[in-house]
Amino acid sequence: RHLGSQLWNYARSLWIGRGREAIWHSTYYTLPKLWDGFQVVTVHGMIHERFPELYNEPLHDLARQRKRRCVEEANAVICVSETTRQDVHRFYGLDPDTIYVVPNAYSGVFRRIEQSDDEKDLPTPGPFLLYIGSRAPYKNFRGLIRAYGKWSGREEVTLVVVGGSWSADEKHQLAKLGLKRCVRLLTGVDDEALCRLYNRAVALVYPSLHEGFGIPLLEAMACGCPVVASRIPSTIEVAGQCPIYFEIGNTLSLLTALDLAVSEGRDSDRVRSGLRRVKPYSWDNTAKQTLEVYRALSKDE
Repeated sequence: RHLGSQLWNYARSLWIGRGREAIWHSTYYTLPKLWDGFQVVTVHGMIHERFPELYNEPLHDLARQRKRRCVEEANAVICVSETTRQDVHRFYGLDPDTIYVVPNAYSGVFRRIEQSDDEKDLPTPGPFLLYIGSRAPYKNFRGLIRAYGKWSGREEVTLVVVGGSWSADEKHQLAKLGLKRCVRLLTGVDDEALCRLYNRAVALVYPSLHEGFGIPLLEAMACGCPVVASRIPSTIEVAGQCPIYFEIGNTLSLLTALDLAVSEGRDSDRVRSGLRRVKPYSWDNTAKQTLEVYRALSKDE
């Protein structure tokens, strides 16, 4: 196995060269072998470093070590938000002049669409809240479920969860709280279908304990979907005052936010502000800002 790895590294070095007058840009903590050129790394977040109690397996330790080495060897570090830049500086103590903020963006697929009488692809005929993506511990899905189980609106407003499959623990929690018929799980949802969900949802609920950025926030706001979100630095940075915020660990705060989302509806100042706020975010702008980082390196040579 070790010999195979050496042969692969040698073959790769022959294919891509030694990197003279080139840049190795790692988007997920890879280190080149026999590389003489510049190295750039994008840091998407510092969840593993912020929550070591949630990620305490030997494999997580190895991932943290590899990430640190990749970041410390880089000539430039790109962070997807100012929040992440501050975390990188806090945990690694890097020279701030080597850290750049280049925000993420969202796909143009996500936009406001005309309402249709065709309801066949909707998960429920009635109103629904939307939860998108991973349910890793830092996403605080368990906290959302606990609060939703106490919410007076749960019988009228379904919670639609997009992505993955139920774990045994999640099934147990839903059964214990009597929520099996109030919560729907959707899998295999493509971007067009997700856009339609955003366009019909009462609100996107984004309850994370911490995030590096928050692409679903942009997607939801671009679709005119209200957002209920935990008050965390990255969400404030990305979405400003467009979401209805709640305090982490405060169930009453979340219940109040859900009630407000229902009462305000989709035609609110928050929604209109969200539509304006997402306009500067585009992958073209992300690419242009990344190119500026590359040019800064060549100027420093």
